[in-house]
Parts: sequence; C-alpha cells; structure tokens
Amino acid sequence: MTTVEKQRKKLELGADEQLVVNEFSSLIRRHQDQSPMALARLVGLAFSNTMGVGGGRDEKLERARARGVVVRQQLAEVEGGSWSSEEVADVLQISKTAVLKRLAANQLLAWREERLRAARFPRWQFDSHGNVLRGLKDVLIILGQDRRLDGWGKVLFFLQEKPSLNGKRPLDLIRAGKLEEVCFAAQAYVE
Repeated sequence: MTTVEKQRKKLELGADEQLVVNEFSSLIRRHQDQSPMALARLVGLAFSNTMGVGGGRDEKLERARARGVVVRQQLAEVEGGSWSSEEVADVLQISKTAVLKRLAANQLLAWREERLRAARFPRWQFDSHGNVLRGLKDVLIILGQDRRLDGWGKVLFFLQEKPSLNGKRPLDLIRAGKLEEVCFAAQAYVE
C-alpha cells in the first residue's frame, strides 16, 4: 500500500462524520474572505462556546465578544432588517447628506458596521408609508443625552421588553401612540 493510499484510508469517514465535514466545508466556503488563521481562531472559539471549554480571562472575554456579535446580528435582522443611508435618502426623498445630518442630530437611529463604518438604519423606525415613526425623535433626543450609548445601545432600548413598560417593547408602545411612557423609560435608561 502506497503512502497516498494509507493517508486516504486514514481519512475515510463514516456517513455522520462526512456530514459534519460537509457542513464545516460549506461554512468555511461562505467565509473564505477571512484568513485561514482567523477562521481557525473562530472555529476554536465556536468550539469553546459550544463545549464550555476554556475558563481563563481571555477565553471568557472572547466568548463574550462572540455572543455580542451574535446578538448584534439578531438585532440587525429584527423587523425587516436595515437600510443603507442611500436607501433611507430615497425613502425620505432627501439627500444622503441630509440623512446623515438627521442621524447626527438624533432624529434617526443607526448603527455603524464594524468593517466599513457605514451607517445602517433599522427599517422598523419607519412606518408603512416611509415616514419616521411619530415620537421616535423625542425618544432619540433623550437617549442621546448619554454619550456612552451607541447605536446598538439605542437599538437594544427599543427592542428589549421592559418590566417598567409591563413587559412591552418601547417600539411597540411608540407604534401604539404611547409616547409619554416610552419617554419616561428612556429617561430611566440613560440615568
């Protein structure tokens, strides 16, 4: 038996094992823009997160960062995902510059993408006619009082159920026209 044949024999997998390899291969192909070292680190992190391996400070910090990335992705996809500043400009029939000025003035909500730093605007802040939800600006101005609160922190405020709002999300109450309750909750959020 040649060396190549011996190596092939070692690599023979059962059906279940081959399925796992195929799933990993598919995932790696989808993220081939990452370096092999980065992918290996991420696979190790995913393994640690899943299996509970690694209890050192650095490992815990990496797991927390990974959870943060997952949560941000989930928040980004809630209620129809997000629009770029160009798409928001089209919806509001204003220039991209005007959109970014409204963002800076706490009249619109967006988060920054990690790599490109491009603003992404959650679609849920607009009604079915493409208008900014009534009262959203008032709440954003209150949230803007806390300089430590970034776009993600504001998104979390709107989408997280609050005991002070009888287990409802601020977004749902704004849609229902209950702005005063949401403003009180926003003030408590920034204090």
